[in-house]
This record gives sequence, structure tokens and C-alpha cells, in this order.
Amino acid sequence: MFHGPRFDVYAEDDQGIIYDFEMQNEDQHDLAERISIYQGNLSRQALYAGQPFKKRKRTVVFFICDHDPYGLGWPSYALKVELVGCPNFSVDNKETNVIVNLKTDVSQLTQAQREMVAYFNDGTVSGAFSQKLAAAVAEVKADAIRGGIYMTIEEYAALKSAYAQESERIKTITGLAALDMSRAQIIEFLKTNMDLSEEEAQAAYDNAMAAHA
Repeated sequence: MFHGPRFDVYAEDDQGIIYDFEMQNEDQHDLAERISIYQGNLSRQALYAGQPFKKRKRTVVFFICDHDPYGLGWPSYALKVELVGCPNFSVDNKETNVIVNLKTDVSQLTQAQREMVAYFNDGTVSGAFSQKLAAAVAEVKADAIRGGIYMTIEEYAALKSAYAQESERIKTITGLAALDMSRAQIIEFLKTNMDLSEEEAQAAYDNAMAAHA
């Protein structure tokens, strides 16, 4: 089973450009790898069967980070493909990748950029741009169909953290199973080292083994 990304926000504009927006609340030092996987999934939808490759749609991935991934203080980082030995020669493969740094110094930003950073950091609405952004979010929340899947940034961060913990737990359990530890031994390990109750440890073991089957 290969890894398949789940898009946070997927959109396509009237020019056919496909966008993916992702929120990254924790620095896991793997943004380049993550972006390549998301681009790969977008690429499947960028060209219809039988079309010439020149017809490939442009795909754009934005990662909005609440940390500075490269420590340079820049408001955003753009990744591109270069020819080896010719750093000034850019190769356009119709993939655009941008990382937005929400912890940048806002003094050098435009008004709209400052509003965006403030809104994503703490929900502040301070001008025309952030008002439109807040209105769009309110529209999604009010929509009877989409409202059920809306979540705040705080809820999203908590969900991401829960997914990460569950993923690490599964890796631990399957790793112990690969060492020929019995179900009882692994459950005891989980109770001792992960502070789980008997019922929680049993459920974690069963879920992990079912996912790994």
C-alpha cells in the first residue's frame, strides 16, 4: 500500500490551474518530501489520457506553516527545478511549490499579506482582505452540507497531532510484532510505556494489526 495524501483544500481556477493548500502546524523536517508527494497526486489530474504533454495543467502546492522551515526569516519560500551546474537556468515543469512562513517579520509585507498572516495566526480581522477571508470561512461554516466537515485551525492542529500519535503507535506495535513479541507482551509494553489502560492497549493492538494486514 503506497502513501496517498489527503488534501486540506483543493481548488481549480477558471484558467485550469489546480491548487492544493496545506496547513503545517509542526516542523517535521520533511517539507520537500511532502510537497513532492502532493504534487505527484495533483499531477494525476493535470492531463487527460491521450492529451499531449504540453497540455499539462499547472499545479500549485502551498504549505502554510506556523514555523520558519528554513530559518531565514523570509515570508515565503519558492522551490524550483534547476539544471545541475546552471543555477540561474530554471526548468518549468508546470509545478509551483510555495511555503508560507506565518512567523515572519510582518513589517516588510504588503497590507494584504499582513492581514493574511494575522488571520492565520490568531483569527484577527483587520482590513478588506481579511474580511473577505473571514467571510469565505463563514460561508463554509454556514453551508449545511460542508459545515459538517468544517474545523477551526485549533481543531485541525489537534486532529493532526492525534493522527501523528496514532501513526507512531501503529509503527511501534507492528515493529514489536515483527520481533516476534506476543499479543500479551505487546499489550503489556503499551500499558507500561504509553500509559494506556488494558482496554486501550488491547484496542490499539487490534487496530494496528488490522491496519497492517
